[in-house]
Amino acid sequence: MSILSLDEWRLRRARGVVESYARGVKKKASDINWVIGVLKGYFGVSKEEALGIIKSLENDKSFILTEDRLKRLEELKKRIESTEW
Repeated sequence: MSILSLDEWRLRRARGVVESYARGVKKKASDINWVIGVLKGYFGVSKEEALGIIKSLENDKSFILTEDRLKRLEELKKRIESTEW
Protein backbone atom coordinates (compact mmCIF):
# COMPACT_ATOMS: atom_id res chain seq x y z
CA MET A 1 0.00 0.00 0.00
CA SER A 2 1.36 3.39 -0.97
CA ILE A 3 0.92 6.61 0.90
CA LEU A 4 -0.71 9.40 -1.08
CA SER A 5 0.66 12.88 -0.85
CA LEU A 6 -1.80 15.55 0.21
CA ASP A 7 -1.83 16.90 -3.35
CA GLU A 8 -2.65 13.49 -4.85
CA TRP A 9 -5.39 12.94 -2.29
CA ARG A 10 -6.93 16.35 -2.94
CA LEU A 11 -6.97 15.84 -6.72
CA ARG A 12 -8.46 12.34 -6.41
CA ARG A 13 -11.22 13.64 -4.17
CA ALA A 14 -11.85 16.55 -6.56
CA ARG A 15 -12.10 14.08 -9.44
CA GLY A 16 -14.69 12.13 -7.44
CA VAL A 17 -16.77 15.28 -7.05
CA VAL A 18 -16.67 15.90 -10.81
CA GLU A 19 -17.54 12.24 -11.51
CA SER A 20 -20.52 12.47 -9.15
CA TYR A 21 -21.68 15.63 -10.88
CA ALA A 22 -21.35 14.01 -14.31
CA ARG A 23 -23.36 10.99 -13.16
CA GLY A 24 -26.11 13.24 -11.79
CA VAL A 25 -27.35 10.63 -9.32
CA LYS A 26 -26.80 12.28 -5.94
CA LYS A 27 -28.96 15.32 -5.24
CA LYS A 28 -26.22 17.45 -3.65
CA ALA A 29 -23.63 16.55 -6.31
CA SER A 30 -26.08 17.51 -9.06
CA ASP A 31 -25.86 21.19 -8.07
CA ILE A 32 -23.22 22.90 -10.22
CA ASN A 33 -22.76 25.67 -7.64
CA TRP A 34 -21.98 23.09 -4.95
CA VAL A 35 -19.45 21.37 -7.23
CA ILE A 36 -17.62 24.61 -8.02
CA GLY A 37 -17.69 25.65 -4.36
CA VAL A 38 -16.19 22.34 -3.24
CA LEU A 39 -13.52 22.38 -5.95
CA LYS A 40 -12.48 25.97 -5.19
CA GLY A 41 -13.02 26.11 -1.46
CA TYR A 42 -12.68 22.72 0.15
CA PHE A 43 -10.10 21.16 -2.17
CA GLY A 44 -8.41 24.38 -3.32
CA VAL A 45 -8.25 23.23 -6.94
CA SER A 46 -7.00 25.76 -9.47
CA LYS A 47 -8.98 26.52 -12.61
CA GLU A 48 -6.38 24.66 -14.69
CA GLU A 49 -6.52 21.61 -12.40
CA ALA A 50 -10.35 21.57 -12.58
CA LEU A 51 -10.29 21.72 -16.38
CA GLY A 52 -7.61 19.01 -16.40
CA ILE A 53 -9.83 16.75 -14.28
CA ILE A 54 -12.68 17.17 -16.76
CA LYS A 55 -10.37 16.45 -19.69
CA SER A 56 -9.02 13.33 -17.99
CA LEU A 57 -12.58 12.08 -17.43
CA GLU A 58 -13.43 12.70 -21.08
CA ASN A 59 -10.39 10.62 -22.10
CA ASP A 60 -10.87 7.88 -19.47
CA LYS A 61 -12.04 4.67 -21.16
CA SER A 62 -13.27 3.23 -17.83
CA PHE A 63 -15.69 6.14 -17.29
CA ILE A 64 -18.75 5.55 -19.44
CA LEU A 65 -19.66 8.80 -21.17
CA THR A 66 -23.34 8.89 -21.99
CA GLU A 67 -24.81 11.82 -23.86
CA ASP A 68 -26.17 13.22 -20.58
CA ARG A 69 -22.77 12.92 -18.85
CA LEU A 70 -20.99 14.64 -21.73
CA LYS A 71 -23.56 17.45 -21.60
CA ARG A 72 -23.05 17.88 -17.84
CA LEU A 73 -19.25 17.90 -18.19
CA GLU A 74 -19.44 20.47 -20.99
CA GLU A 75 -21.75 22.63 -18.85
CA LEU A 76 -19.31 22.40 -15.94
CA LYS A 77 -16.34 23.20 -18.19
CA LYS A 78 -18.05 26.33 -19.56
CA ARG A 79 -19.01 27.44 -16.07
CA ILE A 80 -15.47 26.97 -14.76
CA GLU A 81 -13.98 28.87 -17.72
CA SER A 82 -16.34 31.81 -17.15
CA THR A 83 -16.09 31.87 -13.33
CA GLU A 84 -13.68 34.12 -11.48
CA TRP A 85 -11.36 31.71 -9.74
